Amino acid sequence: MLERYDQIREKDVALNQEYIQYWLDHCFLTSRWWFIVVLFVLTWVTFFLLTKKEERQKLLFLGFTWILVAANLDGIGYDLGLWGYPGQLIPILPKAYVFDYALIPVTYMLLYKYFPKGKAFLYANIVLSAGASFIAEPIFQWFNIYKIYHWKVGWSFVIYIFLSYLIRWVVELVFRGKGREEE
Repeated sequence: MLERYDQIREKDVALNQEYIQYWLDHCFLTSRWWFIVVLFVLTWVTFFLLTKKEERQKLLFLGFTWILVAANLDGIGYDLGLWGYPGQLIPILPKAYVFDYALIPVTYMLLYKYFPKGKAFLYANIVLSAGASFIAEPIFQWFNIYKIYHWKVGWSFVIYIFLSYLIRWVVELVFRGKGREEE
């Protein structure tokens, strides 16, 4: 059993070395790579410019929750061969830093800031989920940053909406309990 594991692990290490070489040869310091760097930085700069210090605790908790969920689901989808990332910030896991650690959490933090509940949250969530799924994903495919193998963007749309409500519920639950403790 352990011998078989070691064989698989050796193949995995060799494949990772090959991928790092691909990244060095085809990604690092290219215009696509610089685009990812600038997008990553500008996303977070935008967040800090549009939020006040006193509201950031709850928003950053929401963002951190999105990061945990997005990075894990992204890793699962990547490992299952549903999608890939020909262009990346760095060649190690998680594969989609710009999405999992910037675009997704920041856009949902801002959605939550400006449309925290009710119909406004629903409509904003639908618009954001549709934009991410049907506009942003194809654009990132065109830029060769994201590549779909066995996935449908419609699934992304549904998942974004579901996760937005689930994560908002968790954040509200945590901060409702926090408010009681401070009383």
